Amino acid sequence: MDAHAHQSPRSSRRADREPGRQAGLDLRCWRPTSTCVVVRVGGDLDCRTAPDLQELLTTRLSSMADTVVLDLSGLQFIGVAGLEVLVRARRQAGSRGIGLRLVGGEARCLRRALLAADLTDSFPCCATLQEALATVSGRTRELRAVG
Repeated sequence: MDAHAHQSPRSSRRADREPGRQAGLDLRCWRPTSTCVVVRVGGDLDCRTAPDLQELLTTRLSSMADTVVLDLSGLQFIGVAGLEVLVRARRQAGSRGIGLRLVGGEARCLRRALLAADLTDSFPCCATLQEALATVSGRTRELRAVG
């Protein structure tokens, strides 16, 4: 299993966050099957951290994957820049014939942002990673817990 963990170098403390809470973005990437890439995103997806996710998604959407699963269940905040990354990823995936699946989980901020931007129909979300992976094809790799 190839795994990629990345703490955003653009992480910064946001003045409107709880005292002592470090804002930033946690990105983890792995291949559960030979044709699928999962990108797990946690933390704050805003104008400071969106370029990191954009760079990672551009690379993954240019790979040999048939499906990219974007697990956003760990988001604490998503801003306009984060929504723009999702729209660009959907466009790039569509132009390459790659399936893009979103996992929303309990990330209320994601649901609120998609609703406010009138994007809920454009980005149907799976409730769990297992649901998103249920119909993925390819040779299965051993799944291991990822921090």
